[in-house]
Amino acid sequence: MSTDKRSSLRRLAEDITGTLATRVLTMGFGLMTGIITARVLGPENRGIFGLAALFPASVVTLSKLGQSQATIYFIRKEKADVSQVVSNVVYIALAVGTLLVGVAFLLRATLLSTVLKGVPLWCLTVVLPLIPILLMESYLYGLLQATDRFRVYNTRLFLEAVGTLSAMATVLLWLDWGLAGALGVAVGVRTTMTAWVLWTVNRGSPLRLRFDVGLFRRMIRYGFKSHVQIIASHFHFKAGVYLVAYFLNPAQVAFFAIAERLAEHIMYIPQSLGLALFPRLTGSDEARAHSMTARACRQTLVVTGAIALVLVLVGPLLITTWYGGDYAQAATPLPYVSWGIVMMSMYVLLSRNFTSRNRQQVNILAGYTALTGNLVLNVLLIPRYGIVGAAVATAVSYSVSAMLLLIFFLRESGLSWHEPLIIKHSDLLMWRRLAGEFWGSYGKGGSLLRRKA
Repeated sequence: MSTDKRSSLRRLAEDITGTLATRVLTMGFGLMTGIITARVLGPENRGIFGLAALFPASVVTLSKLGQSQATIYFIRKEKADVSQVVSNVVYIALAVGTLLVGVAFLLRATLLSTVLKGVPLWCLTVVLPLIPILLMESYLYGLLQATDRFRVYNTRLFLEAVGTLSAMATVLLWLDWGLAGALGVAVGVRTTMTAWVLWTVNRGSPLRLRFDVGLFRRMIRYGFKSHVQIIASHFHFKAGVYLVAYFLNPAQVAFFAIAERLAEHIMYIPQSLGLALFPRLTGSDEARAHSMTARACRQTLVVTGAIALVLVLVGPLLITTWYGGDYAQAATPLPYVSWGIVMMSMYVLLSRNFTSRNRQQVNILAGYTALTGNLVLNVLLIPRYGIVGAAVATAVSYSVSAMLLLIFFLRESGLSWHEPLIIKHSDLLMWRRLAGEFWGSYGKGGSLLRRKA
């Protein structure tokens, strides 16, 4: 029995570390890509590029219908047929995505005079095809998580990062295609990688021509609650960027976006943990799910807090060294954004717990309460304090959302407040045991390598 537990723990650790390692590698490639785009495009065009590239992701967030989470839930919990689930979500992505492209183009004048102020019409036109692509990508990711195909998921992240860096270097440094080339790379690489994931998924779970209406209705009922929750989460993250664009200018958008992007790298830790943990929470009883969540929260807070502190100390030097002196202003909001990201790391893990138990209404309440506060604070603070005001709004609202979820979690789990917040001696022993297992398997030609041989 103890062997099974160790094996299960190690599998979880391998999924987490594999995803995290991939994200760290992609972070490195992403940083190099960001440096190239920032230095070649300059603050104004870098701001335009960031807004144009962000817009399709925001539209997709409004239209996901929670089908990524529903895919995981119905495959793992309801034992639905995998091929039929993936067929349904592919058809939904194509239909909804195509419709949204048309709606966004019809509303182009309104968009370009408000949240996309400063973005030329041709830039918006170039990125609109990303809407159905990103929608399908989101649904396929849910399938990969549900079927424990993290290797495909991680491979796709890695290839996209390498492809984007190579293509950006080519079109910006060699061909000198400027903003048009950068947007073309963003669309082309994402489209190529989504097509590859679809082909890979189809090999293991062949698509069917039939659309299962009954399954669609059940998945929509479950997914809608997750959908409402995800809308709040996305715009909680990105409201500051859009409002900076509305009140200030594209150059300030670039400064704020760089600070946010640097701090958001910290999120790779809770996101990697959450991706691997969610299917396991869904398949566990409530007591075990609460225990796993509390352990994940307290360990993650220690790690993300330490990284955030280092980032605040060395961030100003990194920004001017990597991006150039023109981007020095990006360092001013960094401390506030970093604190907010640490709090959001706890929110991410707690929200997985409620979603796994079909209790998304708690996430919705916390998310929209904090989002409302975020919008109000941004409107009040940005005109007066600029991007620092946006960062303060981020830190306050992220903290509120995390604390609200923590209160509900403690009430429903019956755990003491220190369980999800304070590191334990047993956590250190667990890490020591895992290190021993990994060393025994992979170190010095360990047993796993001998077995494979």
